[in-house]
Amino acid sequence: MTTLAHAPTPADTPTAWTVLRGPIDPDTLTTGVTEIAARHHLQAVSSGPASLLLTPTDAEPARAQVTLRWQPYIPPRPDTLSHILSATHLEILLDHREQGTHAAADLTGWLKTALRRFHPDELEQITATMPLLAQFTPTTTTHALADWAVIFRDHYVENTLGFLLALQRAGTPTRWIYALAKGDRTHNRDRVHATLLDLGYASGLLDNTAINAPDTHATELAAAMDQVDAFIDAAHEAGRKVLVIDDGGLLAQGYGHTDAPRRIDAALELTVSGLKRITAAGELGIPVLNLARSQLKTSLGYPEIADSCLRRLRALLPAVKVTGRPVLVLGYGTLGSRLATALRHQGCQIHVADPDPLALIAAAEAGHPTYRTTADALRAAHPFLIVGTTGEDALTADDLPLLPDGGYLAPFATRDFSLLADPDRGLTATEIPGIGRRYRLPGGGQVTLLGDGRSLNLYEADAIPNQGYDAYRAGTLIAADALCQRADNLPPGIHTDLVDDIIRESGLYSAYYDTYLATGHQPAPRTAAQQRTATPLLAGVSACVVGYGAAGRLHAEILAEHGASLTIVDPKHQDLPKPYRSFPHGLEEMPAAVRSAVGLWSVCCPTADHLPVLRTILAKHPDARILLEKPACQGHEIDALTALLASHRNARVMVTDQYQHARALDVLTDLMNRLEPDTELDYVAVTFTKNRTSDIAKGRFIDRSYGVLGYEWLHMLAVLRRILPPEAAAAYLAQQPQHAELWATYDPRLFVSALIERSTITHASTRLRIELTSSIANPTIVLGSTPRTTPTGTGPWCQGLRPADDRHRRVTVHAGRTQFTAHLDPVTATGGWQLERNHHRVTAERDGLVLHDEVVHDSPLHTAILSATTTLTGASPVPEPDLGPLRRIASLAELLRAQQPTNLTEQTSA
Repeated sequence: MTTLAHAPTPADTPTAWTVLRGPIDPDTLTTGVTEIAARHHLQAVSSGPASLLLTPTDAEPARAQVTLRWQPYIPPRPDTLSHILSATHLEILLDHREQGTHAAADLTGWLKTALRRFHPDELEQITATMPLLAQFTPTTTTHALADWAVIFRDHYVENTLGFLLALQRAGTPTRWIYALAKGDRTHNRDRVHATLLDLGYASGLLDNTAINAPDTHATELAAAMDQVDAFIDAAHEAGRKVLVIDDGGLLAQGYGHTDAPRRIDAALELTVSGLKRITAAGELGIPVLNLARSQLKTSLGYPEIADSCLRRLRALLPAVKVTGRPVLVLGYGTLGSRLATALRHQGCQIHVADPDPLALIAAAEAGHPTYRTTADALRAAHPFLIVGTTGEDALTADDLPLLPDGGYLAPFATRDFSLLADPDRGLTATEIPGIGRRYRLPGGGQVTLLGDGRSLNLYEADAIPNQGYDAYRAGTLIAADALCQRADNLPPGIHTDLVDDIIRESGLYSAYYDTYLATGHQPAPRTAAQQRTATPLLAGVSACVVGYGAAGRLHAEILAEHGASLTIVDPKHQDLPKPYRSFPHGLEEMPAAVRSAVGLWSVCCPTADHLPVLRTILAKHPDARILLEKPACQGHEIDALTALLASHRNARVMVTDQYQHARALDVLTDLMNRLEPDTELDYVAVTFTKNRTSDIAKGRFIDRSYGVLGYEWLHMLAVLRRILPPEAAAAYLAQQPQHAELWATYDPRLFVSALIERSTITHASTRLRIELTSSIANPTIVLGSTPRTTPTGTGPWCQGLRPADDRHRRVTVHAGRTQFTAHLDPVTATGGWQLERNHHRVTAERDGLVLHDEVVHDSPLHTAILSATTTLTGASPVPEPDLGPLRRIASLAELLRAQQPTNLTEQTSA
């Protein structure tokens, strides 16, 4: 963004002009300009496709006080880590006459903020580059943080914004999130601030310098604390507890003391320097989880921090030889030791100074020359570069004369070289824009302090890649949510081992490995462009699929496609998918932290396990959102299921019913109304068969309770209810099975392996015949089909797409003189012609002539799952599960079992 101005000119000519650039679209620009114009009693009048004039309401456009013109603009480089350009950038020229000075100033101020906001495309990309954070974001139904207020204080970088967006997605209202920058000169700190304000967060500054030197920054510190006080008071008045996620800065101000007049309720500590502040602040009256010394930060966080430090150091020294030269590292802790190793790998001679004997032992045994004091190291090493990692005053006044003339100081903690900026020392400093400061030493030499004396990796940079901090931010959210759940039961003080247990049990480490490190192809984070082509209706939803058989795999695929983060639980399968968090055991052994984060359950295990799984879920989460694969339960369990749901009124449970959403049936009924209007149906036949003999031989898909009724019969009833008028469907379901003609094939393995049901009901004075046929073990049933009737070429039809279909799903309806047929996926016509999966065929024939032949592309299961999960995770009421068809099946099974031959060899009964 560039701002330019001319000198004043006569009143009737423009007195100033400004050029601004940034990501904004013309509609947003026009809306904002119009609102600001109204505040100044002006109107915004279009004077072309890319210009606006701000004039008094009674003046002509020629007397415009402010003029805006714009044109498309392509920035020289993306202003995000992921190299994404938003859909629209504009270059805006704003000029004004003297009378429009105030309106122009107001417009300029608004534009400077609006043009620095991250565009929605950029926000999508930030979220996409942090897949673990998305995967482990708790949902609003289980998220303890949703009931708290949060003060989050950290560096303003992209991964911080990603964390806050995840907190919002999880249900914490933005008005109860207060973000505070720590004062480092990060590259896009103004963009983060502008975006937070635009999204409704509170955003401010609590500078580390003010915390470390409160006496010299009293006014600044008091102003920041007043805002914090107001936020805490408002939260407590609203019945919300307050969590602080910080580096000890707020606790150092007394908000965690046992006798604090205004106290927060829990805290999560992020840094070692923060731990020191907390220790110095006195006795704690709240629980504090120590993420600073957790295994997560030590093992996954610090390698990325060290890498960012080294990258920033080399970027600021492009003309300086590094390889082979002596470097002094002050402090050999977690960060210092990693930097020493990295610099030695670049060929540097590493010297280490640290007052801690254990640190010196570790450094010496790593092969580095070691010293107890900085002065001793400076005398011996003559380093060209001094790296500070202690977070303490690493330089004393006696060390200044020993600093190498022309040397460089690289601070990676705030206080190491603070002596140079001490006004009592009177050192002369010259600013080097974008690099740091050059200090004149008492002896006449000079040294260059890289950056601004604070953490160098954050100086005019964004520090760590989003993916590099993905696991750490995800772990922070996991720990914060767990802390809010347990805060009332935790004693005051700092807890470290508990953090390690929470993160370990969450499954984060396994997910981190699978996402970024596992051998073999792993799905890459989606780009913003890819996200726009999908429908992220379930973005931010944490879903658990129970059972990873055929149905479970389909559910997992569809849920993941629409943005849900997945956990898979299946005690019978060891081939669980790597891209998702998986547990090859039952729900009882599932870690509590993982289970509590689930916001949507998809139960796809065998029908006999449905009710026990439901009981387990609801016992832990009475308000759970649950999608049940059909059938909902076994016949003798219907009353128990009804009672369970009645005792958990806050739960939201739905049963998948894919053929209620089949578009081919919409086409079929529309065709019936068009070709045979006002004609009553006289025959409806639904036939679903699949040869499951090979599966059954392997012990799969065996339902001994329902037999064939437990496979496709519920689908057939769903189809029937879509075809019949509602009164006819109700009459059919109310009819006792004893009134139907039944032909059953009994099977010693499967109870009943094939069944034909023929019923007759009277509807609108017409006798309507209904025939339902299904088979799961008889490969001899083959359904006929009319030839394909594509006029030219093959159209969507192909030959040899797959082996001969062993599944057939056909619906036949007779109305008047016309026969209507729907062949549902998979579809094969005479002559071996086939349609691709998820393609269906609807035909109409009369007197031997084909009147209509249409191919319909649709995935009913996809639509059904998406519709159900959207309802479950939304706020609208969930309908009671419709158990009428299941009761019909249970009655049929009971009747067939009563007629079952004593000798279960395969035979047929009528």
